Amino acid sequence: MSSYQSNEIKLINTSLIDPHPDNPRKNIGDVTDLAASIKTNGLLTPLSVVPNCERYRVIAGHRRLAACKYAGIVAVPCFVLQLDPLQQLEAMVTENCQREQLTVLEEADAIQGMLALGATTAGVAHRLGRSADYVRDRAKVAGIKTEVRASRDDFGQLTIGQLVAIARYDGQPDRQKELAQAAGTSNFDYILRNIERADRDRQWIESVAALLVESDNGINLIPDPEKPYSDPEWRYAGCLFPSTGTPEEAIEKIRELNPAAVSIHTVSQQVYLWTRRDKTADAEKEARRAAEQAERDARRHALEEYAAASADKRMAWLHGHLHGVKRDKLVETTARLGLLQIIDPFPGGFTDALTNWNDHTGSREEYEKITGITAEDAPTAARISLQTDDWPLEAASILAARFEWFIDPTDWTAVNDTSRRIPGYYQILQDLGYTPADDETSHLDQLIAAITEADSDENEEDEENNQ
Repeated sequence: MSSYQSNEIKLINTSLIDPHPDNPRKNIGDVTDLAASIKTNGLLTPLSVVPNCERYRVIAGHRRLAACKYAGIVAVPCFVLQLDPLQQLEAMVTENCQREQLTVLEEADAIQGMLALGATTAGVAHRLGRSADYVRDRAKVAGIKTEVRASRDDFGQLTIGQLVAIARYDGQPDRQKELAQAAGTSNFDYILRNIERADRDRQWIESVAALLVESDNGINLIPDPEKPYSDPEWRYAGCLFPSTGTPEEAIEKIRELNPAAVSIHTVSQQVYLWTRRDKTADAEKEARRAAEQAERDARRHALEEYAAASADKRMAWLHGHLHGVKRDKLVETTARLGLLQIIDPFPGGFTDALTNWNDHTGSREEYEKITGITAEDAPTAARISLQTDDWPLEAASILAARFEWFIDPTDWTAVNDTSRRIPGYYQILQDLGYTPADDETSHLDQLIAAITEADSDENEEDEENNQ
């Protein structure tokens, strides 16, 4: 507040001093102890106030004013400042930020108030000693509507990262409330990624649709997306999902498959492919076959979506938490990951990645997500790190990356060498502190049940062969 400080101190009756209505700090807390200290030692630091007609408003010292009134102090020393509304808000925000007394949401609302009064982003950043991005992020957060803020009692305690993510979906209160409810739980990142993926899928289908309506593309577009599978003229022949590739790649795929026609389904984010129906074919049989194929496609797509989301969640957690694991725990984790992966389709096991990574291109992208080191630099960085005292962290990162790379969506439903290792992998992660999301737990329980059933069938078959 040095820019607005005054050397003139005036003794003012506390009954003439009011809290400032724009004070960013909404809760001044309990002032009992402060009142007792002031009553014993006096007010050591004067208040800063501005004139308000025949009265005054506090700029700095709201807690001190409340404590003085509580202690029965009749008059207090004050710096009387001459500030316009913007300067008043700037001064209050600066004081509270310097003392770290504001929640992120309170600070966001105050910064937006300064911008609304004519301050620039650069000016606010300079005044607070922060970056322009710092100011912009909080200005976005200030736009979160009251109904979303009211969705949980502790909304004001959410982190800036969570609030910025919520603010990103302005105008979509249901999504914002869903994120708000998940904030602070293991499901937050998972739900956020699903929402982001849904947005990408929507943008994908809109882009594909725009390309298909171009008059010179040569592809027959059926305008009615709700055409039934039992349509007498058209027969369902499959569909394309966003995982097919870019919109341009999807168009090329359609040209390659050369269906008689396609239709756009914006709700399911799919492009349906159609061939002309043989009029002599059994319509009911074809309809049933098409429906079964559509169901298989939908299941496959849902499984791919889940596998990608859960892998992103695991690797994001490893990126954020592996560095904080104690060295002896990392040594144990490295051993467990190595033993878990020692038998696999590679003759040398996954553990050969520790010394011979240059021979493999797989898992470098996963390694980048876990460590932050680019895939291109992965082999060199890994080789160097493995020769230092931090080798347990590097070894655990490499082995986790190799395992993430090898898991395929089908491994969540089929019992094979890789799927049998997934429960063990999750146990290792949970022992490090990882908390699976609800969907992960559900898929994991189903996989364990399938493995148990397969093992039981094998044991019964072995017993029958031995008799």
